[in-house]
Amino acid sequence: MRVKIAYTVELEEVEKEVSEIMTRALGDLDFCYQETINLQNSIDTGTNNLEESIETINIMRNKLMRADQVLEDCYLILQGLDQTKKQIEENENV
Repeated sequence: MRVKIAYTVELEEVEKEVSEIMTRALGDLDFCYQETINLQNSIDTGTNNLEESIETINIMRNKLMRADQVLEDCYLILQGLDQTKKQIEENENV
């Protein structure tokens, strides 16, 4: 189950915070990339174990889903940052 956690950072720190959050997605994506290469090689060489291949693919799918959720969070944060910066700019121009 996913839950939302809210905390505050300075406006100028938001992008740095998003970068740190993206590190979580990067780890899962890197794992999936490496496992895909390994699985493809084992299939190509005929050394794969079908049950292990199925389990590996399932693990990769779960990690990809987790990475997608992290990236969605980052997307929403950056979208909010963009809107906030535009509001600030509009208020300064009034």
